[in-house]
Amino acid sequence: MLCALLLAIVGSAALSWSGRLIDDVRYGYPRTTNLDHFVGHKLDPRLETHFTALNLKGQVFIFEVPGGNPQHARLLQGPRLIGSGSDLAPVMLTFSGDTRDPDLVVTVDGLQVVFHNTGTSYAPISA
Repeated sequence: MLCALLLAIVGSAALSWSGRLIDDVRYGYPRTTNLDHFVGHKLDPRLETHFTALNLKGQVFIFEVPGGNPQHARLLQGPRLIGSGSDLAPVMLTFSGDTRDPDLVVTVDGLQVVFHNTGTSYAPISA
């Protein structure tokens, strides 16, 4: 029975370590996600907008670069995460609603924040 308990403890530690290793390889540190999507915030309708989401010490930031033009870049401030290991949570970006002007959905550590597409930028939706 002692061997089974030790095996369970070692197995749990190995799963936790491997999960973090996979996130380190996939998202780096600080946790970073990149995505290109057509959202209607660009000077040229043929160009996608580039998004970079960053979990910097528990504070989520989303950089929006419309049409790849850095002169029109915007910074969106996402949620502030609290708790041990909050800086390790990867940020996921998805889009919902209208296909022409979709809302930005930020999901991190079980928390979901929606930024409404105003047609020219994103504005956080107040709860």
